[in-house]
Amino acid sequence: MLVTEKITLGNRSMASVVSLLTRLHLLARNPVTQSLAIYTGIILVLIWPTLDLYMWWGHAMLFPVVDVYEISKIWSVQGFGHVPWSPDYCFGYGYPYHTFYAPLGFYVGAVLHFLLGLDFGSATKLSFYASIYLSGLLMYAFAYTIGSRENWPRAGWWALAAATAYALARYHLTDVFSRSVLAESWAWTALPGVYWGMEVARRRIWSGILLTSLTYSGLLLSHNITALWATIFIAAYPLLTAENTKWPITVGVGGLLGTAMSAFFWYPALKLKDLTQSASTATGMGGTPELLHQHAVFWRQHFTETLGYGPSVPGPDDTLGINLGVAVLAGVLLGTIAVFQKGLTGRQRYRLGVFLLTTLVVLFIMSPQMPWQKVPAMFLYIQFPWRLLIFTSFFGAAAMAMASPVIDRWVHPAVLTALAAILAIPTLSMISMPNVRKRMSPEHLSRWNYRFERKGFYAGADGGDFIPKWVRGDYLKPEFLEKHPVAENRLTVTSGDLMCESYRHRGIIYEYRYKASTDSEARVAVFYWPGWELRIDGNLQPEGVKLGTDGILLVSFPAGAHNAQLKYALSAPGRFGRNISVLGLVAWLSVAIFFVLRERRRAAEKAVPASC
Repeated sequence: MLVTEKITLGNRSMASVVSLLTRLHLLARNPVTQSLAIYTGIILVLIWPTLDLYMWWGHAMLFPVVDVYEISKIWSVQGFGHVPWSPDYCFGYGYPYHTFYAPLGFYVGAVLHFLLGLDFGSATKLSFYASIYLSGLLMYAFAYTIGSRENWPRAGWWALAAATAYALARYHLTDVFSRSVLAESWAWTALPGVYWGMEVARRRIWSGILLTSLTYSGLLLSHNITALWATIFIAAYPLLTAENTKWPITVGVGGLLGTAMSAFFWYPALKLKDLTQSASTATGMGGTPELLHQHAVFWRQHFTETLGYGPSVPGPDDTLGINLGVAVLAGVLLGTIAVFQKGLTGRQRYRLGVFLLTTLVVLFIMSPQMPWQKVPAMFLYIQFPWRLLIFTSFFGAAAMAMASPVIDRWVHPAVLTALAAILAIPTLSMISMPNVRKRMSPEHLSRWNYRFERKGFYAGADGGDFIPKWVRGDYLKPEFLEKHPVAENRLTVTSGDLMCESYRHRGIIYEYRYKASTDSEARVAVFYWPGWELRIDGNLQPEGVKLGTDGILLVSFPAGAHNAQLKYALSAPGRFGRNISVLGLVAWLSVAIFFVLRERRRAAEKAVPASC
């Protein structure tokens, strides 16, 4: 009996092993697995030359690393959360940087620092790498979702071609390696994610709402300019390609939920922008019609693959990689031919036409023929027209895949995949400058940032777009700082006899132990911004912090021996936005739980008849 049982168990174990090997064999032969493995290999080859660098030296220099470092310092004190106020910028006077500048890519870098124990350069690089990889992966998901539903020929391989062309688009590499803009890099990730979520919502409402809301929230948190323009195209897509009213409504629900989840950032940014010196105007952000026209992308520029590192210059002889890119251009041209050929259904032809026309419209917007003087002021918030190349890359690469029912007869998708890789990977060394040093300690990083603040760069911005409008005086001039050094405790008594016995600064918190025989006032060398609060022995003092002379904090200290805590909490718009985000997150989790429970119930109902 025991021998029989052992034989039976052995047979079952062997059967399980054989079943597992069979599944692995089928998985390895699956075109999706194969194409995704190739895509992963392409991205690894792309980033390989930069792996041993502390950080490549793009236009943003080391400022992305500095910002990840500053966020990490605050999180180590107050825990994870939104960081609207950066206390160590502007020589310690503080700066409301992420009140206005989208934080997603920097938060990803800071999370990677804490989770993986990486130094700040490696964590920032990994955030860049993740944005590149996920951008193509989400483009793949978008194209494959449509292709598998419509039975495109070699759908997985055409999805690979679209993913590679998009992820390795010339301007994408310019953003990552030449300009080294972490925020914009994550917008490349979020954009195809939103479109994928919308396509999923055509057939699966609840999962579509979850995906659309999550990725649209990411888009709003990634890059302000891209999010503004992308919202127009995203809203137009379901309206132009809907088969019924149910789908646009589903997409709308997902969009509203994503908007709510990201309200902690965009709501206070909109409400407080008029309190800065220049961020409230398109002119302040460089968006005048004259400048936009000067930096237009000429039509002939799109027919060359420009390589360069320097800044953009007016005219068609710009060497910076601000053009459509040969791989995307090839896809657009093939798609344009295909739209007039047999092999597409009416709906496929119409959708392909929409994507090609959108690509053409964006190309026109970037061209010298664009009448920027007639554009509403809100859309001048773009700084340079070539920022819109993210959209030509997306719509062009997607159009290439959508034309596959026709062009698959002419060219194998592997040819276009190879074209994108060959044009991108060998040119990486030509668009990224070598790093300054192999490794930098946090102390070195702080000193590097201090040197550039002396030159007028605050969080990477020349001149400080987000400095509060009431700040006056020469506080940020190196000559003034040398003649009038800030006290270690940043405290200057202006009335009363306050004596500071001890001082500690932790992130956004300034702690004082003091004695005073009478009520006293003191100037604290920190810029005023809505959200500062004072607690004396743990008790909130509603009138304890005021706007002082030249924009510096004026703090009231009651008489006696007390412990005072000066802390940046949140502004009123910040608290309102946070509450909306909490409600949005609760709603998203509720939908997710409902979806999971429903899927489990359906799976259980299907399994019951099979077991009888």
